[in-house]
Amino acid sequence: MTTLIGVDLVGRAVLVAGGGPVAAAKARRLVDDGAIVHVVTPVVCREMLDLCDRVAVSWSQREVALDDVTGSWFVVASTGDLAVDRALCERATSERVFSVCAGASEHGTARTPAVTEHAGLRVGVVSVGRPDPGRVVAVRNALAQHLESADIDLRPRRTAPGRRGRVVLVGGSTVSLRRRGDEEVVA
Repeated sequence: MTTLIGVDLVGRAVLVAGGGPVAAAKARRLVDDGAIVHVVTPVVCREMLDLCDRVAVSWSQREVALDDVTGSWFVVASTGDLAVDRALCERATSERVFSVCAGASEHGTARTPAVTEHAGLRVGVVSVGRPDPGRVVAVRNALAQHLESADIDLRPRRTAPGRRGRVVLVGGSTVSLRRRGDEEVVA
């Protein structure tokens, strides 16, 4: 069973093991969400190199080691070598760190949802049971299209913190106020 939760990784260390397009896409999302991303891999693709050059992503240009998991809040294992990815995820589990195994999600303890954002909401889709990425993406795309085209009220329901509500009387009569101690009351 998969529990869908939102995790705040702002300012938290995340290990991304691997430098290919899948690792780069996951690293980009983590950076966009405020995580402190550390990439460990001997070689990176163009997208990952751009990410490392343009934003505060650190890169250790070497093979990943199991000890790289220590101190991380979250691990993305995307090396392209299933044995390495599984070992990283097992180590993460032993250290009580959630992990995504990009090549075989059943070996990680977390799944990266397919997401869409609309009107300040992020909607994520993950499969339950056996991973089914193609189906997850199709459902995400259908939800995105529905949110864009349907007549749905997506306005915020809560007021901003510290903001008080107010009442406006239309067509009401004049009211006299008098002071009682520190407050004004209707006379």
